[in-house]
Amino acid sequence: MSLILPLDEWPAQDQEMWLNLQAGGGPLDDCGALSHLRATSLKTLELRYARWLQWLTTSDANAITLPPARRATLPRLSAWLRDLSHTRPMTRLMFIDGVLRILSAADPTQDWSAQRRLKAGLKRTAGRGDRDRKLGRVLSSEVLFRAGLILATGHAEAAPTSLRRMMCLRDGTMIAMLALMPMRRRAFAGLRIGISLHVTADTLTVALPGDLTKSGQPWEAVVPQSVEPLLRRYVNEVRPYFLERGQQQHDVLWVGKTGLPFKENALGPRIADQTLKLTGRRIPPHFFRDAAATTLARSSPEHAKLIRPILAHTSFGTAEHHYIHAQTIEAGRDYADLINQKKKVCR
Repeated sequence: MSLILPLDEWPAQDQEMWLNLQAGGGPLDDCGALSHLRATSLKTLELRYARWLQWLTTSDANAITLPPARRATLPRLSAWLRDLSHTRPMTRLMFIDGVLRILSAADPTQDWSAQRRLKAGLKRTAGRGDRDRKLGRVLSSEVLFRAGLILATGHAEAAPTSLRRMMCLRDGTMIAMLALMPMRRRAFAGLRIGISLHVTADTLTVALPGDLTKSGQPWEAVVPQSVEPLLRRYVNEVRPYFLERGQQQHDVLWVGKTGLPFKENALGPRIADQTLKLTGRRIPPHFFRDAAATTLARSSPEHAKLIRPILAHTSFGTAEHHYIHAQTIEAGRDYADLINQKKKVCR
C-alpha cells in the first residue's frame, strides 16, 4: 500500500484548500498564501501533506470528515510521529513542518502555538541532520575530477565496444564537470543546449535560470578549460551517437544510450555507481557540492569565502561554517609547525 495519498484522491475540501493556497491573484483577488513558492517547493509540500492524509485515512478515518485545520491536534500529530518513529529525526521534522505550513497558511486565525512547540522540539532533536551519512564520503574535488578524467580517457579507450566507450566518455565527463561545477542534481540533469548551456567556438557557458537554482537567482559560469575538451567531445561526438542510435532529436544535454534524456532519478544513481567503482566510495551528485566546499576550506580561510558564489547560495551561512572550519585547519597546521620547530630546537 502506498504511503502517499494521490492528489486526485484527497478529500474535496483538501483539494479546494490546496488549489486556493497556490492561486495567483487577479485584479480583484488576493494571491494564495503559498503562491510565492516555486513549483518544486509546492510539490515537496504536497507530498508531505499527502503522507499525512494517507496516515489519517488508514489510522484515524473519522478525522477525514473534519475541516483540514481541525484535524492537526497535538494528540493526533503525536500519534503520527509515533508511527514515523522508524524514520530519521530530520525526516519527522520535515513531515510535521510541511503539514503545519499548509494548514497554518490555510487557517492563520487558529491557535497553532502547541503545534509549533512540538515542531520546535523536533527541530532540537534533529539538529543539523545526520552528519554521519557523509563520513568518509566527502572526497576532494581534485580526486573526483581525476576519477572522471580517468573514466573518460583510459577506461573509454579500453572499452570493448563503441557503445561502452561512449558511455565511459559520457559518465566521465559528467563526473569531471560536476567536480569543477558542482550544480544541484536537478539543475545538472536539466541542462539544455542553447538554453542553459551555450556553445561557441571559444567558450562553453552554463547559464542557469532562477527556477533551476535553490536560491531562485540566476547563476552563470564559464566551463573551466580543464573540463572543456571533454564536454566538447561529448557534445560533438558522444551525444549525437546516442541520439542517432535511438533516433531522437531534442536539446537536453545528458542522454542515455537510447538517446532519451537522462532523467534526474536515473542520473544520480549512475554517477554514484561510477564513483563507487572509481574511488571505492559511492558519491551522489549532491556530495560534489560538499567536496567543493571542503576543498576550498582546506585550501585556506580566504578560499572558503568563494563557497557562496560557487554554490549559488544567497546567504553566507554555509560559507561562514566552512570558513570557521578552514580557520581550524589553519590553526592545526600552525600548531603542527610550532611543534616541529620545537623538536628541532631540542635536538
